[in-house]
Amino acid sequence: MHLNKPLIQPETAIVNSVNEAKESTEHCNFQIANNLEAGKLRLINILSQFPATALWLLHRYEVEAYESEQAFEARKVALAKIKSHYLLASLSFSGRGFNREAEADQNRHLTEALQAFPFSIEDLLALTEFIMYVFTTRKASQNVKSHSDWVVKRLERSSRRGKVNLPDIIEAMRANQFDEQFLFLSGTEMQQYVTDMIVAEHLWLSSRQALAEANSGLVLFIANQYKCGFLDFDDLVQEGQTGLLRAIDKFDYHLGFQFSTYAAYWIKQAISRALSRSERVVRVPCEQVANIHKVLRAKNELRSKTGREPSIKELTEYSKIPDDQINAILSISQTAVPLENLDDDEESLAPIDFLEQQVFANPFKKMEQSDLKTWIGKAIKILDPRELKVICCHFGINTGNEMTLQEIGAELNLTRERVRQIQVRALNKMKLSYGKQLMSFL
Repeated sequence: MHLNKPLIQPETAIVNSVNEAKESTEHCNFQIANNLEAGKLRLINILSQFPATALWLLHRYEVEAYESEQAFEARKVALAKIKSHYLLASLSFSGRGFNREAEADQNRHLTEALQAFPFSIEDLLALTEFIMYVFTTRKASQNVKSHSDWVVKRLERSSRRGKVNLPDIIEAMRANQFDEQFLFLSGTEMQQYVTDMIVAEHLWLSSRQALAEANSGLVLFIANQYKCGFLDFDDLVQEGQTGLLRAIDKFDYHLGFQFSTYAAYWIKQAISRALSRSERVVRVPCEQVANIHKVLRAKNELRSKTGREPSIKELTEYSKIPDDQINAILSISQTAVPLENLDDDEESLAPIDFLEQQVFANPFKKMEQSDLKTWIGKAIKILDPRELKVICCHFGINTGNEMTLQEIGAELNLTRERVRQIQVRALNKMKLSYGKQLMSFL
């Protein structure tokens, strides 16, 4: 599992190459992008030498959802090859040298499959920290002091260790009862690759930072065009820097395009999306913002031509957007109005002052219900026990449910007609004594 060419590159050559790229004016971006890609590819080649990289990728991506179908298919195919070669390499290693040629062949296939995997920036950072974490816990890390000071400091610093749950990953891998020498190689090999990995990481991250610093003026220039908006200039620059870093990670200088042209697109997109998120109280999806601007622009043009408000049909014909989408776009394009008064003037009215509060019960209705309950209580007190039983059961007073005359008769062992006669007599008593008071509630 050795690389075909020596991996270790003197750190002085790395620093000099980055400094020369910074000083160049005409081919600055090209040279830095070349160094960046060289460092990234070198880092991927080194990480591919460790079978632990395959296990880490399978542990992460087989339980995660993918962002798009295209990324899903690309990673699905790559992970299938990695899984197949990893299992074969593990079986070959379990032979403990029974067939050296087969073991070396399977390790080579696994390395090639890992090199073809589309690593993200987060993958490379986490994997580098993962390998260094394991290396520092092994006895092989004691011999690294013979190397340069900045390599030792990088191992001791490990600034990104808190951003990934390395102990959790280690425990998850140990649950599969893996062979540590198979995943992380022998002590001598691991020491060589880890030292070379730190050199490659330094070249990659230094070039990435140099390319960002060389084009920071482009971010200021584009952010200045979006001033007087909903964001401060510092926030615009920060969003633009985010777009610049995304452009750096996706740029391919082999295509022959200028980096400034490519980066300008990502910077403008990042700033535009930040503005679309902050200009509305209720966030509208970024893809709908372009449709809203298109419909509003068509509406203004038709209004200037006809002198009146255009109809939905006219907007559909002019903008080539279906009428159902026009209605949806017009509904989400409405601005939100605060219910509370935002002015300092206490006498000015707010929309909430004109809305009826239906949460609380009407106090007059509460008083009316209370009085009605009181008069009904007085009226039923003049009835005898059997009349009281019929009235309360039939009208649901103090019982919670109403009963028919037939049900009341069955309970009192009386006929339905007899129960009706008792009810009429009871109502007449209540009418004679409290008829006027009860009629006032009707």
